[in-house]
Amino acid sequence: MQLEELRQTLSKQTFQPLFATLSGAHLYGFESPDSDVDLRGAFVLPLKQVIGMHEPNETVSKTFLEHGLEIDLVCHDVLKFCRLLNKNSGEVLEQLYSDLVVWPSPHLDELRNLFQPHLGQEFYFHYRGFLLNQRRLIEKPEATVKETLYGYRVALTGIHLLKSGQVNANLPSLLELYPQEEVLDLIAEKQATKEHAPLDSARQQRHLKRLEQLQSELEEAHNGSPLPHSGGAFEELSEFVVRVRLGRS
Repeated sequence: MQLEELRQTLSKQTFQPLFATLSGAHLYGFESPDSDVDLRGAFVLPLKQVIGMHEPNETVSKTFLEHGLEIDLVCHDVLKFCRLLNKNSGEVLEQLYSDLVVWPSPHLDELRNLFQPHLGQEFYFHYRGFLLNQRRLIEKPEATVKETLYGYRVALTGIHLLKSGQVNANLPSLLELYPQEEVLDLIAEKQATKEHAPLDSARQQRHLKRLEQLQSELEEAHNGSPLPHSGGAFEELSEFVVRVRLGRS
């Protein structure tokens, strides 16, 4: 699906997008022929819904078929999006800085610039937890190529963020900076087969050992990170939400 088709999909929703990007396997650089399209973003709730007695629905989440593809759509009201960002959600961070912009907006550029100085070492805990979970999945007999790639992706994204202060969720480009044996082969295998291709036991053990080493490298990157111990960007994000809510530039 082309970005223009995705923009048309967004324009037909019941909310007005503030911005939207692609996440998931397309952002990570190892989508399969049957991968769904992870569409993520933010919108602005009408003021009446925010100030009234009824509790607003801050998240739109649905899965549907369009143009022959399965689309997984998750969008948050701008307040919830910024709250998650301020709580060091790596998931929302990667959506914010995704290179695959479906619905561009000056607000997207503003939020990126606003938050960049507040990228802190606390994001380490997101990537450590994600990596530990992936290692547990890969230990199972039914482990898949996809789960293994997610392990490498999250480890290298975290290491790169802590070392450089830059958000990069694309595994092929990360491998240029941090080469890993056999991972390009895993990417090629996933892109040529179905989403949940199995991982044989011999490779399973090799990759588990390497991911354990990357866990240590992630910790080392955290210990030596030049990033600040950020307290978040509460006041700046609050002012951003107010400006957007009131339609101010």
